[in-house]
Amino acid sequence: MGEMTYAGKTVVVTGSAGGLGFEMGRRFGEAGATIILTDVHAEFGNAAAERLRAAGRDAHFHLLDVREPEQSRTLVDRIVTDHGAIDVWVNNAGVAHKGPAESLPADQWRETIDVMLSGAFYCSQAVSEPMLARGEGVIVNIASVIGCKPIEGRVAYGTAKAGLMSLTEALGIEWAKRGVRVVGVAPAVVMTDMVRKGLAEGTATVEAYERRTPMRRLGEPDEVADAVLFLASDAAAYITAETLPIDGGWTAYQLF
Repeated sequence: MGEMTYAGKTVVVTGSAGGLGFEMGRRFGEAGATIILTDVHAEFGNAAAERLRAAGRDAHFHLLDVREPEQSRTLVDRIVTDHGAIDVWVNNAGVAHKGPAESLPADQWRETIDVMLSGAFYCSQAVSEPMLARGEGVIVNIASVIGCKPIEGRVAYGTAKAGLMSLTEALGIEWAKRGVRVVGVAPAVVMTDMVRKGLAEGTATVEAYERRTPMRRLGEPDEVADAVLFLASDAAAYITAETLPIDGGWTAYQLF
């Protein structure tokens, strides 16, 4: 069985200035990886990398808008030049627009698809070049249970995440024989700043989420990070083109 150690590995996590992305970056750093945080928010991203360095991690921040393919290609080239290789790339960048489908503004639909689906493809395409050339590497896509089971008022988010799960399958089978694995996770509701914002706005309640979840609690960021570290490790060497639910039983449960 492979080891979940990342000493000597370089790991990139998009949308990692805070929230789940930062938690995953922190955990990869604890496991010994050189961690590259990326985000569109330079101030928060630099502060996040500094927090990791203060804890003794080898952490760096780079500005990246995943909607722009040229930015991904340029960043991949720079990281490979600076660190020699990219071993793991995590497509985590996301936005969460909510509202009735019939009145969802077109710009919110476009941004959702552009960031979470097209952006993940552009990043995967960019990092696939050095990974395929080496014949090794792992891409991890952060999907959602809403990509499996739609929820009212989340039409753009759910559609983008469903597409991301399909992208995981498509890239996973295409690159499998060339040494590059593409996997994903589909978390249920995890207590992050984004979720706290929704709770504060009254668009959801903790009680409703707990009632919907067989385990009767929300997920924790480190529980998602644990699964991501496993899937990206040699311990999961025969897993590709698959998305693992991390949901306390959410997707299997049919009674609200």
